[in-house]
Amino acid sequence: MAAAGLPDDSLVEILSRLPIKPLHQSKCVARSWRDLIDDPSLQKKLAQTLEGFFVMDDGADWGSFSFVNLLARSVPLDIDPSFSFLTSRSGIETLAFLDSCNGLLLFEHRRKSAPGDVLSYIVCNPATKEWGAVPTCDCPPLGPAYRRSSYLVFDPTVSPHFHLVLFRDESLPTTRPRELAPTVVKPHAYSSETGTWTHIPTDWNVQEEQGHLEEWRYCGRLPQKNSRCAFVNGKLHLLVLHPDHAVAVDVQGNTRRIIRVPNVVSWDAGYLAQSQGCLHYIKESFDGDTLSIWILKDYGTQEWVLQDTLNFSELFGEKSRSCGKMEILFVTIHPDRNVVFLAQASERKLISYDMDRKEVSVIGTLGNLNCQTHIVPYVPYFSKSPAFKCLHMLIDVFLLFMLLFNLYCNLVETYACFLDE
Repeated sequence: MAAAGLPDDSLVEILSRLPIKPLHQSKCVARSWRDLIDDPSLQKKLAQTLEGFFVMDDGADWGSFSFVNLLARSVPLDIDPSFSFLTSRSGIETLAFLDSCNGLLLFEHRRKSAPGDVLSYIVCNPATKEWGAVPTCDCPPLGPAYRRSSYLVFDPTVSPHFHLVLFRDESLPTTRPRELAPTVVKPHAYSSETGTWTHIPTDWNVQEEQGHLEEWRYCGRLPQKNSRCAFVNGKLHLLVLHPDHAVAVDVQGNTRRIIRVPNVVSWDAGYLAQSQGCLHYIKESFDGDTLSIWILKDYGTQEWVLQDTLNFSELFGEKSRSCGKMEILFVTIHPDRNVVFLAQASERKLISYDMDRKEVSVIGTLGNLNCQTHIVPYVPYFSKSPAFKCLHMLIDVFLLFMLLFNLYCNLVETYACFLDE
């Protein structure tokens, strides 16, 4: 019995509904509670925290994968850092990391002989080794000068299904032959529940109807890539090319809120992150000497509060940039603690900074860091999802169709040869 008169199964059912912070606070209630929460066999039922970091390099043929473990578990997490459950499959050519959200990872499946040719998107769960291929949206191919940004949205507390949100630079038609076609940002969204893409109309005729919230799209301000996004309050928050604003979009790509971020003079647009349920804004100073961390305390009034300022020279004896090269890179903020993670390029180290204790710790060793390296925070999600079953059904149907089509072509060819004889 875990507590007086309360069976273990009933207590686990109660604890499974707690977020990670109060769950760990519950360890102090009794030794039996602590042992129950730490039981490795219950990992799939209880909320999880940051387990470690995937380190991925898109520069290699297959991409280089490794994992830096953050937690010292008595029973190690069963993670395949090489993603062999994907890369060993026939038909998989080159994988390029795009995004992650609540335990799921998003890759772009590219043709090896032509990296600009996107074959599909692949979403996977490293904890369960489930995966599924998502077809590309039925949009015209982009030219070399056009850009795209893809994001993964997954909230298991709302639905076991995930969404992809894709923003693309696209040209609107013009009535004047010699006039340069204006470029706008068009959103496209995929739902694993319906298995279809939807497209929000972008046209000068509907711009006024869509209102000022969509003005950034008509100005061609494509959202920033990589770690410049955060999923908070059921919305995907993105930094647009205009450096003073973030936009909150829903799973269909509709803009729901414009948020003005703190005005910090810098060469970089900054970063967005989620920690303890709040939106954070992180930005370096112009000279690369400090890193300021802001927290959006009041989402309604958009009140930002400066949480901390890291002085790189005092902490590491160097600025974030030296001789035009990045020396210290922001990685993320711990989702449940006041801890910042940084990468020190010259030393190839992953470092944590505890904002409460003002302590720096070395987490692990990294390989070569370059512009194609992604350091991806990973919080495992152990439940199996019906979304992947639906995707595999679609894949099976497609493969069956191709098999029947090839069989039909062979029969037609055989019949034609028979007639010629």
